[in-house]
Amino acid sequence: MQKIENKFIYFILILLVFIIWFSIYISLFKKWVDRNSYVELIEWEAYVNDVFLVKNQKHKLTLNDIVKTTKEESLAIIEWWDWSVTRLWWNTSVQVNELYVSNNKEKLNISFELMNWKTWSNVISFVPEDSYFKQTFADTEAAVRWTIFNVDLEKDYLYVVDHKVELTKSSWDTIVVDEKKPISLSNFTFIQLEEFIRSIRDNAFDELNRKFDIELLNKLKLELQAKINNLVALSNSKVENLSIEDKTKLYNELLSSYQELNFVSSEDDKQLFNLKLSIKEKLLNIAPENEKKAIVESFVYDLKDSIATKSYDSLDWILTVINSNSNYVDIKEQVLPYLEKINLVDSVKESLLNNINLLKNTFWSNDSNVLEKISEVENSAKTVIWDKINTLINN
Repeated sequence: MQKIENKFIYFILILLVFIIWFSIYISLFKKWVDRNSYVELIEWEAYVNDVFLVKNQKHKLTLNDIVKTTKEESLAIIEWWDWSVTRLWWNTSVQVNELYVSNNKEKLNISFELMNWKTWSNVISFVPEDSYFKQTFADTEAAVRWTIFNVDLEKDYLYVVDHKVELTKSSWDTIVVDEKKPISLSNFTFIQLEEFIRSIRDNAFDELNRKFDIELLNKLKLELQAKINNLVALSNSKVENLSIEDKTKLYNELLSSYQELNFVSSEDDKQLFNLKLSIKEKLLNIAPENEKKAIVESFVYDLKDSIATKSYDSLDWILTVINSNSNYVDIKEQVLPYLEKINLVDSVKESLLNNINLLKNTFWSNDSNVLEKISEVENSAKTVIWDKINTLINN
């Protein structure tokens, strides 16, 4: 009898040691994340499959769940595991098709089908090359990266608020839809922006979602401030002379943390934006070859964002990174059309003038006529320099 009791005590002790060891292992070596996605009813009525949702209570989603809003002015919000959101207007239904996320967020596969009416999605995460966030409708698929967009099946359009969407129809080739270029989903033709704003767009739905997006980003920024010390430590990580194994470990850790910073704009907290650039530059230095293109493209968006929000402090930094990695993206194709459409203010002119060699190498390195004109420009006074560059861009 005594032996049985002793064995039981030994068993309990061993079990306790294992539990303690496992808890320490999880806390030290694993970044535990909630990999579930949820839907929350904000107004009126919605349900998941046959279960009616309770207002302001989150309901966990599983594969093949169908979420439907019913009464007029109903609104439900899907919070994907990565902080991205999809909002369902009234009389809208979607089906969840994929919900995969790796433990440290370095890979994600999210997809859902819009079966009726309209949604607005704000994709927060940086989506690596081997990952994807997709929305389907009928025989069409929209693949997105760090993008805000909305889809309206009744009025037959997709509209990109920020960045871009790759749209594929079974009977058509893939087409890239850039921001502020509404497109018809039935025939893949672009809609005149003026006509779209005047007579097609649902202004009430847009205004509501912009309000919710501002609240979302403010909430995320507050959560980031609580992690600031860890982010600063990561931004100071040394990547030189690391072994292949250590580079892989550091890359996964950097990517996991970068996911939480990806949404930060240049008009937000300057410290957070600089942390974002710093961590992303380190990601680029140690990233697998197949991931570098997506990372460089995201620097292009940072450039556009900095100019659009008149936050010019980081332009030199961003331009240098882009120029050093211009073999991964067609910068002339992606950036020059953007510069053509904007009227840069004096404070950004100086920064661009200081980067004239970067501009030459990046945008016009294969155009001898342009290089000759820029050579003439460089011999002029600074005020004249900008006038000629501006004329050159607009021609």
